[in-house]
Parts: sequence; C-alpha cells; structure tokens
Amino acid sequence: MMTFWKNKNVRIWTIVGIVLIAALLVVRGFSTAKANDASAATEVTVSSLEVAETIEASGSLEAQPFASLHWKTSGVVEAVNVQPGDFVNADDILVTLDPTSTSASIVAAQADLVNAQKNLEDILTSGTDLAQAAIDLKNAQEDYDDAGYYLRYLQTDTKVPQTTYGAKLEQTNNGWKYKYTAENFKGPAPKDWIIEAQNDLALKKAELEDKQREYDRLLAGDTSADVIAAQAEVDAAQATVNSLSIIAPFAGEVLSVDSHVGDLVNADELSVNLADMNHLYVETQVDESDIANVKLGDQAEVTLDAVPGILLTGEVTAINPVGEVDSGLVKYKVRVELDKADDEIFLPLGTTANVTITVKEAAAMLMVPITAIQNDVQGEFVWMIQSDGSTKRIDVVSGSIVGDQVVVTGDLQDGDRIQLVQTSGFEAPNPFGRGN
Repeated sequence: MMTFWKNKNVRIWTIVGIVLIAALLVVRGFSTAKANDASAATEVTVSSLEVAETIEASGSLEAQPFASLHWKTSGVVEAVNVQPGDFVNADDILVTLDPTSTSASIVAAQADLVNAQKNLEDILTSGTDLAQAAIDLKNAQEDYDDAGYYLRYLQTDTKVPQTTYGAKLEQTNNGWKYKYTAENFKGPAPKDWIIEAQNDLALKKAELEDKQREYDRLLAGDTSADVIAAQAEVDAAQATVNSLSIIAPFAGEVLSVDSHVGDLVNADELSVNLADMNHLYVETQVDESDIANVKLGDQAEVTLDAVPGILLTGEVTAINPVGEVDSGLVKYKVRVELDKADDEIFLPLGTTANVTITVKEAAAMLMVPITAIQNDVQGEFVWMIQSDGSTKRIDVVSGSIVGDQVVVTGDLQDGDRIQLVQTSGFEAPNPFGRGN
C-alpha cells in the first residue's frame, strides 16, 4: 500500500480522476435544476375567453346626400344668407348675385319670367273647369306628398310622441269612481299607426291619379298645346333666373361658404358645401377571403383618424357582389350606415374611417399562447401534458389573435396543461475555466 502512494504518476492521475468525477456530478446537478426550472416556466394552461369574430377595413366618412354647389354664371355677390353650421330647407336661397353685375340675358330673363307666368295663368284661367282641375290636382299632389312624409316619419323616427291612457277605481266620499290618467312619452311608432298611414297613402295616391286624369282630360282641349308651350317658357325663364342664386337642393347643414358679399365670382366656382349630417356612412372594401362572412345587418364600430376617442356605431346596409381588383387583390365594396351621433360632436367628412364589422357575436373560445402552437407536415398542434407527466400531441386549428394569445379549436378543454415551444440556449459551466 505504501508503495502505491509513493508512485508519483499514480498519485497525480488519481487526484485528477477524483476532480473530474466531482465536476461532472456538479454539472449534472446544475443542469437538472435548470431543466426543472425551464420545464416549470414553459408549462401553461388553456384558458377561455369571450371573443367575437370581426373583420377590419377602412374607408372615408361620407354623408348622403351631399352637394358641392357651384355658380352657373359670373357676377358680384350681393347677399349671403347663411353661414357654416346653419340648417336649411330644400329650395332655400343661400347666396345671390347682383343682377346688374351679370349678363343682359339674365336680367331680361327676370322680366320674361314674370310675363311667362302671367301668360300661363291667363291660359289656365280661360277655362273655369280647367283652372279648377289644376287647383284640385295641386292640392291632391300636396296631400299625397304629406301622406308620404308622414309614413316615412313613422317608419324611421324613434321618438314619435305618443300618449297612453289608463283608468283605475278609487274610493271617494261619494263611493267608488274611475280615475282616468294620461301618460305622454316618445318612442317608435306603433305598428297599427304605420299600417293606417300606409292605407292613407294608398288612398291619397288613388285620389291624385283621379285628379290627374281629370286634368289631362280637360287639358286635351284646344288650349292644351298653348298650356304646354306657356309652361315651357316659364320653366326656361325660371332656370335662367335661378342661375343668379345658390339654391339648396335638399334640407341639410351648411358645411362651408366660400362666397362673400362683394366677391367677383365665375361660373363653375364653388360657393357652398351642403350635407345631411343625420345620414352618415362609410364605404369600405373587404378582401375576398372575408366577404362571404359579411351579411346585411351586421353591426359595426367606426373610429375616425381626425377625431380620436370618438366611437361611432352602425350596420352593414349594402354589399356589392361584383369584386374589383385593387393592387392585385380582389375586394368588394361594403356600405356601413352610421347611427345618428351627438350633434355636439365634430365629424369632418372625408376623414379616414376605421371600420370593425362583427360577423359573429361574442362566444366562449379556447385560447393558448401563440408560442404554444407548433407546425409540421400534418398541420398545427400543441403538446398537452397528461396527468402522469407525459405529453400527447393534440391537433388544433388556430384562429383570431388577441394580444399574445390565439383562438384554437381541437380536443382541448379549459384548464388543460400544455407546453410552450422551447428554444433553449443553456450552456453547462466549464469546471476548468476558460481556455486560452
């Protein structure tokens, strides 16, 4: 035994061997601890979340109707009757030119209009029956128009004034008596009101047609050609006179006025922008991969780049079934009508509108971290950790992404344990230090 330890070479290699064995044990223990920590860190559970299926697109904010009104002749502005923000009715005169600053033909047209109207009136009143028929026709037309306006009001307005009546028995000094009450409120029109208005419109239409036939019968006499010619003269003179003014073609809000008193304007020059701001819409384009999921009536939310923080709502009202190629992609036009917004909110037309269309209502869906999804020739899958610690491949199909989570469908349940994809960069420490 003493001879063994006296051998210098044996003693050195024995020490080296002991050191190596000790180092390997340290490295193995360190690696095992790191592996256990990594395993714990890469294990997650399947969660459930209420998720709605949506499609995102963009377009621009528009109004319907909208009109840019231009001058039809040149001249000097004499009067400006409106300013931005004003609400006007159809046929209101917004801006006018000084007649003396325009061409002689327009000045002459004013006199021609007066004469033409007088001539038409004389012809119409030359026969008492024809004149009365014209009056009856005019009244019938107004009644028909009023009935149509009223029906559209009942069908579209959500704040129709109504009254409900009730009665209850109350005891008084003179015995029991009914006490009648009335409650006023506003809401959508009752169905029977709408039906009654539809019937009234049908009746007014029949009456209008009767008056039209009577007027046409009387007009077919010897004076019919004269009346037609006289009316044409009135229309021509009126059109010329109207070129002196900017006239509202529909009821709406004045957005801008470019004409000012004393300005010298030219034909085709912009004067007024007018829009019905109660009827806003966004026309956007949806990719062909998504268009089949979009349906009429789908709800939508809209945000505007020009007005951050404002959320508008609406619904899909039109889908163009004919696609258009845009930058090599086929897209389909989708129109989203917006609900009426607060009058105090500034809504600039033409601004970029970001549209989110809900194509499927929110429902509970399974979610896993994106880093848990793996892919091979068979498709997408995750590794589920079973109760005994072993793993099992579960095929899945991924869907919408919410943050760092992704919706999946497959043979999984809420609370199942799955592994994340590991990309380990661990290096065991060198017990002998760095080499030179």
